[in-house]
Amino acid sequence: MTKFRQRSKMEIKRSTSVCFVALLLTVICSACIRREPYFTDAVTTSETLNFATSKGSTTPVVTYGVAPRCAYLATTATPVGPIQVGSQTDYQWSATLTRLAADTTYCYSVFQDGADQLGGQKPTFTTPVAAGSSPFSFAVIGDFGAGTPDETDVLSKLRASNPDFVVSVGDNAYPDGSQTDYGDVGQGNVFSSADWPRGQRTPFFMAQGNHGFEDATPYLQNFPQTNVTGASGGRYQEDNYCCIGVMQQSNTFASAWYAFDWGNSRFYVLEAAWLDGQYQGDFQAHWNGPVAGCAPCGAELAWLRSDLAAHSSTVHKFAFFHYPLHSDDGNDSDSYLDGASALEGLLATNGVHIVFNGHSHVYERNIPQIPDTPMVSYISGTGGAEVEPVTQCSAFDAYALGSGSSCNAPVPMSDAQVYGFLQVTVNGTRVTVNPINEQGASFDAQTYDFASLQPTGP
Repeated sequence: MTKFRQRSKMEIKRSTSVCFVALLLTVICSACIRREPYFTDAVTTSETLNFATSKGSTTPVVTYGVAPRCAYLATTATPVGPIQVGSQTDYQWSATLTRLAADTTYCYSVFQDGADQLGGQKPTFTTPVAAGSSPFSFAVIGDFGAGTPDETDVLSKLRASNPDFVVSVGDNAYPDGSQTDYGDVGQGNVFSSADWPRGQRTPFFMAQGNHGFEDATPYLQNFPQTNVTGASGGRYQEDNYCCIGVMQQSNTFASAWYAFDWGNSRFYVLEAAWLDGQYQGDFQAHWNGPVAGCAPCGAELAWLRSDLAAHSSTVHKFAFFHYPLHSDDGNDSDSYLDGASALEGLLATNGVHIVFNGHSHVYERNIPQIPDTPMVSYISGTGGAEVEPVTQCSAFDAYALGSGSSCNAPVPMSDAQVYGFLQVTVNGTRVTVNPINEQGASFDAQTYDFASLQPTGP
């Protein structure tokens, strides 16, 4: 669903500033960083470093090593290709850093044309904790790539929480998920210098949303997940979809689902989005079994059933996808996904403890809906796009905040108390979900002990 508002004077000033930065960098750089480095595709033995530069004719080299020795290993970057950001051509690169050890801090440098592209800085990152271990933490953010001052504040607070990794629940760049929308250091809604400074330590696992669904090439290019997808037997590519009920013609869309392990937990990043507002299209393509003439249709459901069964003894399982199981933001609940016989029931009866969704631009915590299971669901659609009101209070709603509205919670005094992300900490069988707003304040913190299958409260 399309969710926009008129830009404020502050947003216009911010846009003017980043455009000036873009012009200045173009003048002074013959080869320079256009997107600050960030990580994806993290496993205990390797991670992928992604970045963009202003030059594509020579291949960058990444040197890295255990901190503080940062240069005893090296790898050449792989060209993702030239990308168009507004009227400017940037060059996106990825470099897989291998021979890593679990739970170890490394540092790195990026060179192109023999010049240190990070100006002597050596950012650090820490690899995943060993299999079966804890504690660790992660952050959940959704509906954030709108280029607003609220997004800038939320991302700043997220970085300050120092998570081990970040998972999005979709709508990562507004309005269309284009490379121009994603932007670079001088422009755009995600990779601008205000929102994406140097030194991103955490790997990113990004679910896809409906914004950008029609052309998902930038999403696939910007957030490669080759190793985790291959290891889990998932799918992360463009496919031809045809001949389903709401769409008889052929279209090329991304199939993006995979799972990865971190410590004692398994994480499912699922594809549950479709064209704008098309819950039925998502259901018919992904969650209703095979469709004649549509090779990828039903593949995600079959894969998920198999992977859940293969990891029945994992301590925790978490799922992340865009369309919400249950929402009190208008008519945003996806009735095609909720219920015991649908995706919700499949997850709950196979040991998934928490589901995280977006799409609704509210914060919401919902109580378990599948009998005899502890699975709760959260909505974290408050990362930076315009927040919306909570328009009703359903029986499934334990706590919700929207613009000037709430359920089972104090009414927020301003939208700044609604914008935010989720900080999640895993420690043995206990999981704490701590929402943090853009002002840095915590609210509705809940700790669940999944050994006893009962929430222990704030």
